[in-house]
Amino acid sequence: MINRIAPKIEERIRYSIVRSIINALEEQFYPPEDMFREDFVKSVEEAEKDKGMVFKDVRDLEAYLKSLASE
Repeated sequence: MINRIAPKIEERIRYSIVRSIINALEEQFYPPEDMFREDFVKSVEEAEKDKGMVFKDVRDLEAYLKSLASE
């Protein structure tokens, strides 16, 4: 009975180890979403400091474009 169960146990352990290694590598190469959000917020704040325009939503952009067309 041990001879039949041992390979299954070994396979599960191997899978668990490989999965944990993959997870650790993904965390190193792909930063968490929070870091992406922080970077995005910083880039938006920097854009607001410049003389560029930042629109709150699509409607604001459309209104601005319409105002340019009517000039």
